[in-house]
Order: sequence, then structure tokens, then C-alpha cells
Amino acid sequence: MTQIHISIRKPKTGGLDPVTGTLRFRPVRRHFDAAKNLIIAASFDADLSESGELTVDLLPTTSAFVWQVVELADTPQAYTRYVEVPDSKTKVEYADLVEVDAGTFVPKDMTGSQLLKVRRASTQSEAETLSAQYPDELVFFNETASVAKAAAALSTLESITAEAQTNAMLAKSAMLSAQSSADSATATQSDLSSLASNASMAAASVANDSQTVADTVNAVAAKGESAIATIDSTVQAVKDKAEAATTVLPSTGTTEGTTDTGTTEETTEEPGKDSTPAKAKKATVKGA
Repeated sequence: MTQIHISIRKPKTGGLDPVTGTLRFRPVRRHFDAAKNLIIAASFDADLSESGELTVDLLPTTSAFVWQVVELADTPQAYTRYVEVPDSKTKVEYADLVEVDAGTFVPKDMTGSQLLKVRRASTQSEAETLSAQYPDELVFFNETASVAKAAAALSTLESITAEAQTNAMLAKSAMLSAQSSADSATATQSDLSSLASNASMAAASVANDSQTVADTVNAVAAKGESAIATIDSTVQAVKDKAEAATTVLPSTGTTEGTTDTGTTEETTEEPGKDSTPAKAKKATVKGA
């Protein structure tokens, strides 16, 4: 049951006065309720209080019936409304009830608009055919087939979800692997840079040492050439002196290796000339 709160007022000078009277409620069309009871179109009355208010419990309406409310208040004439009653646990205001057409149960706000047309099919295939044939109409088909199709769709979605999760894990693993490889590459690049720097420093040092060695070799070679020239000059001087010594020796009387004749000086006296010793003979050195 849904509680419906009704409040009716009439205007007066400077304000509103409560209205007294009776409201009559009747379900339009006989119908069966959820407990399979047949509900006939019988009416009942409810009186407004002195404050012009009334709270009444009404069955929620369905597609089989709506409520007719006849307002028998202290007015010159009665007024009738046909309304839908929602299934609500909280109190609903009478003014908020949706007013419908008595013959079609279509809300009055939709009067003049196209009605929703519904078709029923026995199979999904038939429903698809009818939907294609009547695109502006709603088609229902067998519930079992619908459930089976929904289950298959759900299974497919679950499979896709599982595959997506697997792919996500693989992608994450690949990303971590790539990050690790990048870190390793960075470390290797750093090591290579360090080795390249050390090699460059070593090459510079070797080049410097090579230049120093080359300069030293050149200096030694120059000094060697100078020493050789000096030695050659000294040897040549000694050789020249030796040759001079073997060619002319000073007069010393008897020379080693000569034959003594017993005559050292010869005096030749000639008339008119002084007696002077003759020139000493040249000493001949044997083996010279």
C-alpha cells in the first residue's frame, strides 16, 4: 500500500480556508493483484478533516488499472481525476500523482504524442526480424532465449575481461623488463663513457710519453753524431801525427838499424876553404 496525502483549500479574503467534504476512490477496471485476487471496480469514500486534509492507503497501480478519484467537496460540482499510484514506502502528495486518460491510461502530458507500440515474438530470430520490419516498435521474445543469450554475452565479456587482465599483466611485465634493460643500458653507457675517458687519458699519456721518448732519442742521436764526429776528428789527428812521425825523425847520430862505418865526420880540406865538417848523412830507418 502507498499512503496518499490530500489537502484541499478554498480561497478567502486574505488567505485560504480548509475545505470539508468527501473523496470517493474506485479502481478503474477489474484486475488481479499479485496474490491472484480478483479486484472488482468497487468504490469507497473517505472524509476530509476539519483542516481540509486526508491520508488514504491505496494499492499501487499497474498496467491493468488506475485509480478514479471523485472530489465531493463543498463545491458546486464534483471533479474527477484518473491517477497512477506509485509503489512507494514514503508518503506521496496527491498533487504529485500522474493524471492519465481514462480510456488509454496514457498520461495526459503525453496526449497527442505517438503511443508506444509493442509486439511479441516467440523466438529471438523472429524478434530480430520484427525489429527490422518495425523499427519504431518494441519487440519482446522468449525469456529463456533472452537469458541464454545474456549468459553467453556475459561469458564472452568475462573471457574478454580475463584476456584483457592477462594482456595488462604481460604489458606490465614487458614494461618492467624494458625499464630494467634501459637501466642496464644506462649503466653500461656510463661504464663505456668511463672507459672511453680512461682510454683517452691513457692515449694522451702514451702520446706524451712517445713524444718525450722521441725527443730523447733525437737528443741522444744528435749527441752520438757529435761524439762520433769528435772521435773521427781525434783519430784522424792521431793518424796524421803518426804518419808525420814515421816520415821524418830528428838527427841523433847512430840510428837503430844502421851500419857503423867508424867515421862520424868527414873533413875535406881544399885550398882556400875553411875546414868544415860535412853534412851528416840521412839516417835510414829499417823497415820504413
